[in-house]
Parts: sequence; C-alpha cells; structure tokens
Amino acid sequence: MRAVVIENPGPSSRLRIADVPAPVCGPRDLRIRVAAFGVNRGDLLQRRGLYPPPRGASEILGLECAGEVTEVGAEVSGWTRGERAMALLAGGGYAEEAVVDARSAMRVPERLTLMEAAAVPDVFLTVHLCLFRLATFPDGGVLLVQGGAGSAPPRSSSRAPSAGAW
Repeated sequence: MRAVVIENPGPSSRLRIADVPAPVCGPRDLRIRVAAFGVNRGDLLQRRGLYPPPRGASEILGLECAGEVTEVGAEVSGWTRGERAMALLAGGGYAEEAVVDARSAMRVPERLTLMEAAAVPDVFLTVHLCLFRLATFPDGGVLLVQGGAGSAPPRSSSRAPSAGAW
C-alpha cells in the first residue's frame, strides 16, 4: 500500500510516497479505500514534529478521509462494503487504505463528492460534540459562533490546501 510519509519531522520536513504495510482491520473497524483526505492544522504540526500521534495510532499523517468501505469488522453492524464513507481518524488518512473505528465514520451525503467529504469530519464532529453533547441550551436560546473560520496555518506556510487525493 502507498502512503505519504514524513522523511524527517521538523522545520525542514519533507514528505514522500512510500510503500507501507496495510493497516489491520479489527472487529469494530471499517477499512476505507481512501479517495481523498483532509489537511488539518494537526497534520501540519505533526509534520514539523510538534504534535505526536496518540499512543497506538498510525504514524502516517491524516486525521480525516473519505472513500469507499472495502471491509467491515465482524462486530460492526449497519455498514456494508461499497458504501461511501468519511471518517475522523487518529492518523493514517494519507494512505491508499485507512482503518477506523466504525463509530468515527459517517456516510457521505449524495450531494458531496469524496473530495468535499474528506474535509468534513474533523470540523463537523468537533462542532457536533461541542454543540450537542457538551453545551446546554435553554429552549429559544441563542448561540454566538465566534471565529468560525477555523485555525490559521502556521506562520511559515502561506497557504495550506484543504484536501488531497490519490
């Protein structure tokens, strides 16, 4: 399997495409054939060696991706091979295949291309968590969204792309 790997993390880091072992699909996971992946501030920081992946997560960059489900873990229900999925990952999205806990995957709405869908999970799930799981609103309450444009790219970067594709 091909993946984008970091040659040397740090200020002069470089990325290259390399052959790496395919991730193992566990009983609660989905395997996705990645068509496109999002590029996030976390990826940019990880590339510079400033944001290590969580323990046990893939060393490959990529916190979100979109593509087609190619394998469904034995304990997963509600998903079938061939469905279009977008997912929030702990890492591994910059690869031809990614494995994700099925609870972190969402079906891609018909109106979105896979390229568009790849840039959705991180932002959508962050907002959903904050608004619908953590916040408490009274009936008829008002919400002020301040800074809804997201985080700025690191100062050394003039412009970061929003998504990549194979």
